[in-house]
Amino acid sequence: MLTRGLSLLFCASITVTACGGSQTFSEVNNSPTPAPTIERTTGEPFQSEPPEQEEETTTNPVDSSEERIASDVGITSDSIKIAVVIPDLKGLRDVGFPLPAALSNQHLVERFSSYFNDWNAAGGINGRMIEPVEISWNPLSTSSMEESCIKATLDEQVFMAVNGPGFSPEFIPCFTQDSDTLFLYGEVASQALIDLTPDRLFTLNPPAEVAGVVGVELAIEQAIITPDERIGILTMSDVSMQAASSTAERILETAGYETTTITVDGGSGDNAASNAESAAAVAQFTAEGVDHVFVMIPFIYASGFWGEVGAVQPEWGRTLIDSAPSNCTPFGASRTNPAAEGALCVTSYDSYARPEGGLRDDNEFQLTCRQEWLNHFPVFNGQSDVGVPSGEVGLETFDGEFLNSDYAPWECTMVRFIKEALEGAGINPTRDSFANALRKVSGPMAFRSNGTGAFGPSKNYYSTHMWVVRFTIVSPDTPRGEDGTFNGCPAPVNCWIPVTGEWFEINE
Repeated sequence: MLTRGLSLLFCASITVTACGGSQTFSEVNNSPTPAPTIERTTGEPFQSEPPEQEEETTTNPVDSSEERIASDVGITSDSIKIAVVIPDLKGLRDVGFPLPAALSNQHLVERFSSYFNDWNAAGGINGRMIEPVEISWNPLSTSSMEESCIKATLDEQVFMAVNGPGFSPEFIPCFTQDSDTLFLYGEVASQALIDLTPDRLFTLNPPAEVAGVVGVELAIEQAIITPDERIGILTMSDVSMQAASSTAERILETAGYETTTITVDGGSGDNAASNAESAAAVAQFTAEGVDHVFVMIPFIYASGFWGEVGAVQPEWGRTLIDSAPSNCTPFGASRTNPAAEGALCVTSYDSYARPEGGLRDDNEFQLTCRQEWLNHFPVFNGQSDVGVPSGEVGLETFDGEFLNSDYAPWECTMVRFIKEALEGAGINPTRDSFANALRKVSGPMAFRSNGTGAFGPSKNYYSTHMWVVRFTIVSPDTPRGEDGTFNGCPAPVNCWIPVTGEWFEINE
């Protein structure tokens, strides 16, 4: 079930009746997990709990008298081996992709390992030291993703693997299903993929099927689409996106909408060919007479689509559904074609921008994340600015101001619940005891889901909220306005701005 929580921060700009009442929508899904519905309630901005309250969410205290043993793969009597799965960005740099120098392999690993070092310095987790293992893949080579799995599970025999953004969900089963290895993923996977190994795959984002349900139901509920419109869906052959699009299509057709679905082949690894297909979809949608298109493909494959949209200026509306990695993140916004200006996105990712202008402040947990970021990475010289693309040092504004990278919210959130679950998994943890402990974790979440998250007995994703944001363009010569923003954005780069500021709580 979805429950809309109006943030106190934005409630003043909304009518009184919008802050109460209830309405329920139909449940439609083909996955083993029930689909959500929408129900309105009031809500308040999430603030992280004091440390002593957070301790209440852990599992039962461990017996410190028990002798430590090699209790599972990747665990010895004095260490726990964790694979930190990162993209090796050298290949992208070699083909001219503009990436900050600070985004080195070492830096990406240290987004996790710096926390591990802090834990080790304090005595480890239940007496064990955390041993990070760098596992990298080439974003331009799909085969390297499978190779990274083989290295982690067979060569290094890690206890579990963690990845913030970027790894393709297509290759996660190599870890979870083929190798029985825990995989903690910072983005979106399908519920069908989770159901293959429900005690081994856990994600931050809602599953693709949930994103498809929420995206379409919010579009209907908020009149983004109207009953007499024909709807287009642009999807890919990827399992997660197929799950999202098929669920969305079913809900739309049950609600009486006619649909046209176009699938882009992403399995070949040929980025140019995939973008040519997405570009061709524009003419096909127009020929089919669609009034609105839901875009469910990653920005790296959507550049052809948006380029063609910019060239022909179709009259139909556009809404992204966040069922693919990095679609509606600040990073994704900084790389998305400007022709997407005005497009909407239904997402669990947050925004520092306010719909009425100005910027919101970090909450308590985000302040902690930002300070830890600065403590771990002196390259940023004690300065971290909201909305600045990851790894940037000295990004110069039109006014001559220099800005440094925003902190990394994925890793800051993930290490908090990794630590809590490891502490609750027992003196001699196993993959099963870790999974059981993880299901009991709830609490703060950085830059996502209205600041809060929770796993559950049948809930393998941490996000609890989604909302609607709008893609906004910022040219390089945009000065900072009186409200502290650059055309509404927190930094002089394209961004996502909330449409109303209304969050929708996902309840099982």
